[in-house]
Amino acid sequence: MSDRRLWLIRHAKAKATGETDHERELSRRGYRQCVEMGRFLETLDFPPAIFLASDARRTQTTAHVLSAFVAGKVSTFRAMYTFGVNSLWQAVGDVILSGILDTEHSVAVVGHNSAVSDLGVELACHHDAGSLPTLGMVELTFAGNWDALLKGERVSLAQRLEPQA
Repeated sequence: MSDRRLWLIRHAKAKATGETDHERELSRRGYRQCVEMGRFLETLDFPPAIFLASDARRTQTTAHVLSAFVAGKVSTFRAMYTFGVNSLWQAVGDVILSGILDTEHSVAVVGHNSAVSDLGVELACHHDAGSLPTLGMVELTFAGNWDALLKGERVSLAQRLEPQA
């Protein structure tokens, strides 16, 4: 397999309130969404091996539940707790440059809107990736190594998924 896969995933539905925004937990619906989408991911030939997630509780829980379906690893990055596309892209770029993704072919970024949706639109060259609902996902594919993304490698929108739950 030569293509790389980058999954951009908005966290699952969270409770409306929490001690702080950072501490908001998933709602029952959010857990149902995680199970539904986790079952989908486990059907893939190349599911994400690493889930890069912000350190907010709702993204952590989403990443851990999804990763359990595919025996993936979760890596936490404070810088991914952002709603801005430029900040999220910088955080993803820093991870790419660190080299921890070098041997992986499929990686997921679990984050917050509008940053996750906007990054999908930008990387897919403004194809209609659109705004993602809670636990919406886009799969982007490209040729080459991870640093090719930073060099502007052409990215294709492979699929866009939304949970039914």
